[in-house]
Amino acid sequence: MSNSINPLPPLTPLKPIQNINSTQNPAFESSGINFSTLLQNAITKLEQTQQEGNQAALDLLTGKTEDLHTPLIAVEKAALTMDLAVNIRNKVLEAYHEIMRMQI
Repeated sequence: MSNSINPLPPLTPLKPIQNINSTQNPAFESSGINFSTLLQNAITKLEQTQQEGNQAALDLLTGKTEDLHTPLIAVEKAALTMDLAVNIRNKVLEAYHEIMRMQI
């Protein structure tokens, strides 16, 4: 009985990362979306994800869906997005308080 080990293929070099500048990223364009629009879009997506999670849980409880995975994924996605939003809010508040404590 012989134990043959297949060799691993050789590693290939990574491709260089291109520099990201304002002309390549539309979020940084001065004529593009402003901060308030970006924030409003993020809040709208958060609300939509929460509604999808609530509807998926309701569908599971009322028997409208037969699989368990889809509602659980939707509810977990809603929980993660809310957790991310709360963490971002906390970081922004910490930064604001740090700026307010600075002496001029």
